[in-house]
Amino acid sequence: MYGFRHYFASNALGNGISITDVAEWRGHKSIEETYRTYRPLMPGSITKAARVLDAGLWEAA
Repeated sequence: MYGFRHYFASNALGNGISITDVAEWRGHKSIEETYRTYRPLMPGSITKAARVLDAGLWEAA
């Protein structure tokens, strides 16, 4: 059963679902537990955030 829960969380995060949502679904008391476990599965999140912010800055100019 644990393997299915881990698989679900990994896929959700890998496909852009919010870590706060995954933490809630997993029943974690704090987001830190989720972050420690699943952060390596979200390597593109910093790059994605930078692109979104950059695009917003160009649109505002």
